[in-house]
Amino acid sequence: MHHAHYAAHDSLYLIFRFEDLKQLLDLQQSATRIDFVIRAGNTERDMLLLRDTVQITASHKVQGEGSLEVPVKIPANHVTAGNSMQVRLWLKLAGQERLGTSHRLYLNPEMLQKDYLMVRANSGRPVFRGFATTADKLVLWRSNDTTAQPLPIRLFNPAFQPALPPMSAKQEPAPASQLPVADTIRLQTGDTIRLQQEGLYLFGADMPGQSGLLVQEGAYPLVTRVQDLIPPLIYLTTSAERETLYSAKNQKIAVDNFWMRVAKDKSLARELIRTYYTRVENANRLYTSYKPGWATDRGMIYIVYGKPNNISVSGDSETWIYRESEATPYVKFVFTKKENNFTENHFELIRNREYEEHWYSTVAKWRAGITNL
Repeated sequence: MHHAHYAAHDSLYLIFRFEDLKQLLDLQQSATRIDFVIRAGNTERDMLLLRDTVQITASHKVQGEGSLEVPVKIPANHVTAGNSMQVRLWLKLAGQERLGTSHRLYLNPEMLQKDYLMVRANSGRPVFRGFATTADKLVLWRSNDTTAQPLPIRLFNPAFQPALPPMSAKQEPAPASQLPVADTIRLQTGDTIRLQQEGLYLFGADMPGQSGLLVQEGAYPLVTRVQDLIPPLIYLTTSAERETLYSAKNQKIAVDNFWMRVAKDKSLARELIRTYYTRVENANRLYTSYKPGWATDRGMIYIVYGKPNNISVSGDSETWIYRESEATPYVKFVFTKKENNFTENHFELIRNREYEEHWYSTVAKWRAGITNL
């Protein structure tokens, strides 16, 4: 689930987007309703403030994408620090079986200061997931057009580092609040813009309710360019191997040769490439923060280990569990949310030296051509 929001007329308007990246279920056919509750805290024991239901209709189905976008309106007086909103999407399976998927959103008063959405010019739908490409045309939309205040946008070009291994003793610092500003733009309501420079854009700079957008070239989150193939290989390669890849006259051939050396078989090499870069693309969709999803801590673990068997959320932390299997022993990773000015989607892994053996063993399996990880 992703969400966009804006405030107007003493209410907070939320648009929830549901999609199934694995395409295991047809959401548009199986979704029946969403239930949501707001509590004065983040547990089932906290006081219930609001309960409501929205029935899924044809208007919520995004044509050609298989996803759902469901608008919800809640009173502004419930949007206070400490309150949380639990959203449950109900799906109808075979026969009478039902499946409910739960998601949690933490509410804060700064959400009420945001009176705009950035929407896509070709569809009018909000920009979800915190990223766009340099080819996208965006429009500044406001529910109340009487304001004459332009929206300030700042461009930053932070140098980001790929995630460090899970046993590293260091933690990458989040982007500083005072980065050098590369450019400043001001938009009026209804203006259309293409953000033609790669970088990190801060909308509503110096205003409450500011939000960030990572802009990338190409078809991001997809991996379609040769220059995008090498950076995510940092988790499997040595520094000497990466130097060889980057210095190659034909980088595409160099990358193919790397996978052929790993697989020693053309068919297996294709399977490894498909598996690895599908995970890179999914990591980009799910975990993009102030840097590409593949370079985040959650992206690194997802790419190398695959989809967790279980994810539990408690407060500002996520716990990923990989159960023991023939390919890999049991392992647990805990990520904590880190606040910054640009995104609510940045989580850092709690690193531990005890991961070292497990990490190198899993990487070795990749380099031995084992794909069932």
